[in-house]
Amino acid sequence: MLTVLRSYAAWVVPAALTLLSFGSGNEKALAQTLFPFSGNYDVTIAVEPINEKFSRAIERAVSTDAPYGLTEYNGLVYALTDFSTGLFTFNTDPTAIGLEGFPEGFIEFSGSGANKVSGTATATALIDFVNLRGSGSGSLIITGGEGIFRGATGILDFFENDTISPNPNDPIRGQALVTGTIKVVPEPETGVGTLVAIGLIGFGFMLRRRCLRSAS
Repeated sequence: MLTVLRSYAAWVVPAALTLLSFGSGNEKALAQTLFPFSGNYDVTIAVEPINEKFSRAIERAVSTDAPYGLTEYNGLVYALTDFSTGLFTFNTDPTAIGLEGFPEGFIEFSGSGANKVSGTATATALIDFVNLRGSGSGSLIITGGEGIFRGATGILDFFENDTISPNPNDPIRGQALVTGTIKVVPEPETGVGTLVAIGLIGFGFMLRRRCLRSAS
């Protein structure tokens, strides 16, 4: 009987370590999933002046063709304006454009389902105040999400054309094309093999202790 216990204990621990090694290899093998993105959005931007140089822009947009149910966009960005050239510089981080004492902005894509992505943004736009037209481009940096986009990262680029109302209190309206790739790396999970291996290791050590007591 003692010989059988020793033989079993000698087999259990190496087998458990093999299972643990296999589980670790599976975690390393987890590959990121890529979600290509392309959507057209109708944009509305409400501009709220802060002072003669800076303003706050509250952005809303809707799409009929955006994938993954991400048909709605909301954002808060800050703008530095050079009225002599018509150049607007936007950023969700107000300190990046020299504006202090204001909360961080945000961007978020969502819809009627559980999928969401969120992050930060940087952009520039050129406004023609004579012809009341504008065009802009920038990057939406994805830093998180929900649904299938939990833990998402990536960069979405956008190009936008705007129409400016002669009434400065009216919102800016435009159309934007958003393209890019959203990346998701699955979170490692403790598999059944790992749990079994942990149990086997504990059982193996118990058998060894019993063998040692019996031998003494």
